[in-house]
Parts: sequence; structure tokens; C-alpha cells
Amino acid sequence: MLNIKTLLNSLSIEEKIGQLMQLAPFFFIGDLKKEVYGPIQALGLKEEEVFLSGSVLGIGNASEMRRVQEAYLAKSRHKIPLIFMADIIHGYKTIFPVPLAMSTSFNPDLIKKAARISALEAQTAGIHVTFSPMADLSRDPRWGRVVEGFGEDPYLNQVYAKAMVEGYQHDGIEKVGNLASCVKHFAAYGASEAGRDYNTVDISRLNLHQYYLSGYKAAIDAGARLVMTSFNIIEGIPATQNKYLLRELLKVQWQFDGVVISDYDSLRQTIEHGTSEDDYDAAKKAILAGLDIEMATSSYVLNLKKLIENNEVPMSLLDDAVYRVLKLKNDLGLFDNPFKGADEQKEREFVLSKENKKVALEVAKESMVLLKNDSVLPLKYTQKIALLGEYSKNPHTIGPWSWHGRSEDCTPLYQAISKYTKPLLVSDSNDLSTLSPSDYQALVESDVVVVAIGEHAIESGEAHSKTNLTLKPNDLRLIEDLSKLGKKIVLVLYHGRPVVLTDVEPKVHAILDTFFLGTMAQEAITETLFGFNNPSGKLTMSYPRSVGQIPIYYNYLNTGRPFKNDGNPFTSFYLDEKNTPLYPFGYGLSYSSFKLSNYRLSKQIIRESEPILVSIDVENASPIDGYETVQLYIRDYAAEVARPVQELKQFKKVFVKAKSKQTVTFELTVSDLVYVHSDLSTYADHGRFSIQVGNTSNQVHTTDITFL
Repeated sequence: MLNIKTLLNSLSIEEKIGQLMQLAPFFFIGDLKKEVYGPIQALGLKEEEVFLSGSVLGIGNASEMRRVQEAYLAKSRHKIPLIFMADIIHGYKTIFPVPLAMSTSFNPDLIKKAARISALEAQTAGIHVTFSPMADLSRDPRWGRVVEGFGEDPYLNQVYAKAMVEGYQHDGIEKVGNLASCVKHFAAYGASEAGRDYNTVDISRLNLHQYYLSGYKAAIDAGARLVMTSFNIIEGIPATQNKYLLRELLKVQWQFDGVVISDYDSLRQTIEHGTSEDDYDAAKKAILAGLDIEMATSSYVLNLKKLIENNEVPMSLLDDAVYRVLKLKNDLGLFDNPFKGADEQKEREFVLSKENKKVALEVAKESMVLLKNDSVLPLKYTQKIALLGEYSKNPHTIGPWSWHGRSEDCTPLYQAISKYTKPLLVSDSNDLSTLSPSDYQALVESDVVVVAIGEHAIESGEAHSKTNLTLKPNDLRLIEDLSKLGKKIVLVLYHGRPVVLTDVEPKVHAILDTFFLGTMAQEAITETLFGFNNPSGKLTMSYPRSVGQIPIYYNYLNTGRPFKNDGNPFTSFYLDEKNTPLYPFGYGLSYSSFKLSNYRLSKQIIRESEPILVSIDVENASPIDGYETVQLYIRDYAAEVARPVQELKQFKKVFVKAKSKQTVTFELTVSDLVYVHSDLSTYADHGRFSIQVGNTSNQVHTTDITFL
């Protein structure tokens, strides 16, 4: 049995430091003097330093993994295997909906199932660690990376981060088929100023603990084995060198015993931040702060030995970081099997299999939101349908951060619809004047026009921030022209962030918000359009009426002069727009018709050991079976620090048969009332609370309770 401490003590200082460097796979199997000469020169590395590296960023397939591992081990004195890490964000080759879309399902078990398939597929290529989940809370849709997260709510962030970790790691990272989870980006990356990626983050420590840390903490509590630092500063110090975040909070207070890794090049970027003089200074501050692995740079390799020799860094910190890396490799079982998971036959048979695509379809069908429906959906076979817009033929539905996903594995929408009925017209033009006379006549004769438009995948994700969140001018013109023809318009919307639909909403009769749903997107959309799938998604980010409202979120703090529409001009409001979002958090329609009634509490007093039962009846008055998500919110009327007007605390997604009713009951405990106080301690204040239950955040039944 491997003794990690004995192995650690047998390593030279150079070998120890090498374990803290992560490089791309081509360094190990490329021609070091030709193919990778430039990158090596840029990092200032020698060949022997490359072959001391401890981990690899990304890998193409099982065969490539084996080539890299074999090449490395052939030159490794202690035969310490490489660990292979990659961004498996929402699927490996079977691509699931982007995380923002999956979050609308309000179904953590479904998200866990997607992560499970992702892990099983990725392991066939010999990948051991996924840089997921992204637990960055964001209230700003201008930030492109909202597509990778779960929305604006801290509680949902906790629930979904936990589900993904459990899906990836399953019954133990030592077993084949399971990935170690790396939660990212620590911390508060989603609060980047102006929604501009990599930008400054300036929030109080109270807000950091109150709202932004919950997702990371839930992932760690669920067993996540790595934490990735964020690009931003916190309290003026880059997260990658932030001693409060990495050492005091993560390693001491939270007792995290896993690996802390930087994001790509973020250690060297501290020089640009203005907190490091050079690589030497950057390495010193990072190791002192608690960073273990640096990704894609060589600050540690080139400087840590000298820092230790100069007594600026104690050897104990290096040993602690290396021990964490070696322990992770051992826990993964790599010392017993350096090629763990890599299986070319299984890769061919299992990846993108019919069974996996079936799960992807299941997830996609619950990961879209019906925003509007003026009795035009579901469509009927007997209707004459015209299909217009870019995504009528465009198969690029997998979205950003689908590293191994291929659009050629996706079905275009017109083909998916054609399995049910043949459209009178299929055109990806957004200019009606370009239609031929026969096509224009088909458009005129159509009963309903399905318009499939939205963002490109490259318009969201990392480094893809935007200030204009409306649809493209040509798409807006298309909708305008169709509305002038008096057509029934169904808008199918593809995108990676909340968009501004204020001008569009009155001109269309239905809006099906699909985000990027992955490999089986168009099949899921088609089944929904024709009523074989009853949409059940609920928004997890508020949709603004105007970009000028951003940041906009449901769980805001009240002002001393809240707007009450009572004629008083000296209140908090806009002169040119309403305060409210166009579509609020928790909102989503169904083909069923749900009514919530008979709201009741078991008692009005709550004590430490005596929970309250909160019940409401959910009636499906329609002839269509469907799912409804019942949401429980609270408000603390008078607290030590100001509390939001609403906070989601629980939810239940229930299946209600046609023309039937069922009761949904929540158990409310004092733990639902706690919050972070000014001294960062966490407990509940005694006093009055509003308990609110509804099927969207702005339509709730409410009553008050008292905590004694």
C-alpha cells in the first residue's frame, strides 16, 4: 500500500515543484524542439522540467491519453502518474443542455443524471477530473458565463452544485467511471463589474458570505475534491493570491483538504492586476496564500526553489501542496492504474450511445421555459406550418463549453419537425423580400409561423460579455414583417443568457425559450411544439425589460423609499421604465392550467425544535397532465442587517394529472430562517417572518409567522 508521506520525502525539490504544474498534452507527445518549441520557450521551461509536471489540461481520446501517460512515465524517476483534467461542463460527446437551461428544470435528480452520463463518457478517454460545477452566482446577464451557472439564487446554486458533484463522483472517485469534481470559480466571479468578463469584483465580505459562497460550500460539503480560483480580485487581491479566500476560509475555516488549482494563466495575470512585480513575486504570494497547482504557467517551477532557498517560503508549504496532489492521485487509483478509464473499445461503444442520447432528450425536455402562449401551442398536424429563421436549418444547438461535442451529431429543426408534418415553407432567411414568389405564397397560406432565432453559441460563454441583449436587428425586422402579415407567430429562442424581449413580446403569440439544449435539442423542441412534451421549466434568472435595469434580481433589498405607485415622486423608480422584470424569477407556463389554493400553516409560531407545516393545494383544471413547481419563499421583516424582500428556501416539482388536485406540504424549520449577520456568524433572529408560496416569485400566497 502506497505511503504518500514516504513518497513525498523521497522526491527532490524539483520533483516536488513539478507536481504543482499543469500543462497541455502536446508538451509530452509533440516534438519538443519543433512542434512545441514556441510554447516551451514562452514558459521558460526545459525538457526535463516538462517531464516533472504533475497534471495535464485536456486530452483528445483514450489513445492520446495512453500515449501521453506512457511518454511521461518512461521519463519519470518515481513513476508518479499524470492526472488528466478537463472542462466537462454539460457533457462529453453526448451534450446536455447548458447549465443555465438545466437549472430551469427545478429537478436536481435530472441534473445529477446528466453529470453521471458525462462522467461515464469522459472516463472512457482517461479523464480523471472535471472543472465543474460552476457555482458562480450572477445577477448580470451581460456576463457571458451566466450560461455555465445556475442563475441568480443562492439556494438553487447550493442544490444544483451538490447534485452535479454527486453525479460526477457517484460512489467514489477511486472507481472507474467516476470523475473527481473541481468546483469553480472561487470566488464571486459572477459579480464582475458591468458584466464584463475578468473584470473587477468589489463586494463586501458580508455580501460574499451572505450570497456568493453558498454554491462552492455546497459542492465541497458534497465531496468536491478540487477548487479552482477565479480570475477576479476580491478586496483588491486576485483570488489566486488571496490568503483570506484560499487559506483562512477554504483550508482553515472550511477544513478543505483537497487541491486548489488556478484558472488558466491566472497566476501570471496577477502581474497585470498590479499585485505582483514579476513571476518570482507571483509565485511567492500564491504559495503563501494557499494555491496548490498553477494551470498553464511556470511561475512555481521557475521560482519556488529559489524562494525556499532564500527563506521566503517555508518548505512545509510546498510539502503540503504536493501532498494534496499526490493524495488526489492515490485516491483516484492512478498509482495502481495510471491508464485508469482510458478504454478505446468502450469509447466507441458507449460515447454518444442511443441510451445516452435518450437521457439527453429527457433532460432537454425539462430544460426549456414557455414564456408566452396565446392558445397557439401546442401545434396540430392539420395546421399549415411555415418554419423560418436561422435555427430552422442550423444544427449548432450544443452551446458553449461543449468541448468534444459536434454539431453534426445534432438534427436540424426542419428535419425533426418533418417527422411529424411537412412544413409548407422552410427558410433560414430573415428577410422576407428574398423569398421566391412560391415560397412567399406558402408563407401567406400558412396558419402559423415558427420563427427559430437567437444568439450564436459563441455569443455567450467565457470572454463573451455583451451590452446589447436584444435580438439581432434582422431578426427583429423578420418578426415585425411577419406581424404585419397578421400571422400567428411562435418564437423559438436559442441563447445562453436572459435576453430583452420587451419589443418582441407583443408581436408574437408564443415564446418557447430553449437556450442551448444540446445534442437532442431539436427533438425535444419538436416534441414540445406538438404537445408530446408539456413544458415545465421555470426561469432561474430575471429577464429585464431594458438593459438599464441590470443588475435585476428577485431577492433584492428594499430601499427606505420603495416605489408604491401612490403618486409620491420621491421613491425608488425609473422615469422611463417599470422597476419589475419582464419575466420574473420562478416564472414559466405550461400547457396545463394550474391553480394554487387553500394555503394553510399548521401553526403561526415557530420554535427551535418545532417546525411548521406549510401546505397548499395544486389543482390542474386542464385536460392535460403536467408538472408544476411550487416555490416557498420567506421574508425577515426586521433583522440585524437588511434582508431581501424574498428568499427561495424550498421547492417541490409535482406531477398533477388532468382534472385533479393534490396537496403540497413543506416542513419549515428554523434553519430556513437563518442568515449571515454583520460579524459573519449565522443564526436566525427572533421576530416576524412572511411565508410565501406560489408558482412564480411575483404571484404568491402569504401569511406571517413568529419565531419565538
